[in-house]
Amino acid sequence: MSYQKLLSIMEELQDYAEQGIPILIEGKKDEESLKELGINGNFIKVSGSPHKLFEIAEIAAQSSKIIILTDFDRKGNELAQKLSEDIQRLGSYPNLQIRRKIMGITRRYIKDIESLSRHLHQLELEEYPYGVTGNYYPM
Repeated sequence: MSYQKLLSIMEELQDYAEQGIPILIEGKKDEESLKELGINGNFIKVSGSPHKLFEIAEIAAQSSKIIILTDFDRKGNELAQKLSEDIQRLGSYPNLQIRRKIMGITRRYIKDIESLSRHLHQLELEEYPYGVTGNYYPM
């Protein structure tokens, strides 16, 4: 059941990405994980950026809507909060709902976005151990 819910959230995130809504993430591995899930969007990375956090918020706030998808640990929570406040002050709408939905489903299993593709694949194997077609080919 959580596989279907998480898959639905990923489809929602892809819809936002296709609309050109920027997705704030922490780093390169987060981007790689999301791309593995078929989400190709305008990713804005916080870690490794030469910009300060407020400058990143300014860049993101050039769009009226922004998805904040930081990790689920203390640092990620603090980043999400700070970025959300800064983006709101700049007159844009930060979306934390996707992050909250993912956290709600994965809280006990993963703590970061980079683990998301692996976790979803694991859930898929649990849901469909013999594949969707019923043909199981071990790797």
